Amino acid sequence: MNTLKSILTIASFATLALLSACNGNPQNEHGDHDHEHHEDMQEAEGANDHSMMEEYHGEMEREQDMHRQHESIRDNFAHQDIIILNNPYTASDAVNEELKDVVKAYLQMKNALVKDNAATADKAAAKMASAVEAVDGSTLRGEGKDAWEQHASLYTQKLGEMQHVTSLEEKRSYFSHISEIVYCTVKSFGLKDDMELYATYCPMAFDNKGAYWIAETREIKNPYMGTKMKNCGEIKEEL
Repeated sequence: MNTLKSILTIASFATLALLSACNGNPQNEHGDHDHEHHEDMQEAEGANDHSMMEEYHGEMEREQDMHRQHESIRDNFAHQDIIILNNPYTASDAVNEELKDVVKAYLQMKNALVKDNAATADKAAAKMASAVEAVDGSTLRGEGKDAWEQHASLYTQKLGEMQHVTSLEEKRSYFSHISEIVYCTVKSFGLKDDMELYATYCPMAFDNKGAYWIAETREIKNPYMGTKMKNCGEIKEEL
């Protein structure tokens, strides 16, 4: 009898141990699975955060490079008082089109000087002056209004003076100042988003003093040297 009780007792303990083991293992496996899943999620989130940080820093570096680039170009301008906005002003679509007409007339003047054609350059200058007058600045506000009012005044003055001088050398001197204003207009109103434009530099212009111009292609066609050395120059900035 005692032997039978002992056997039953041992069997009961064995059964309990077996049940405990069966009930415990799935819980441990489930716990391990949750832990591993949590670690995977943390790793994925960490990788995503790292990727976003890299993208953010990359964008900041690109903006800083662009800022340094246009600051270095402007440092070489003959005229340092032209307003250039660090953050482009968003004008209406209508005003943007009018501003682009100003730039297009400028490019016609530039191409006339490339061909040493003073008469065609004067016609383009007159067309540019009309385009400047046609810009409706009444819709501009704040910095945008201040920038355009200054630019428009400078355009009107320099384009008028350019048409009154007779020699190509004198016209090219005024053109260099107009080119600097165009650069500031393009930058200040974000026109580079709608047009393919390049800030190009000739180190030999005006007895090696150097001068910039704005071009619509990468091909160098120098308005300061004309047919004499039309391929002299280099692109300094893609606008």
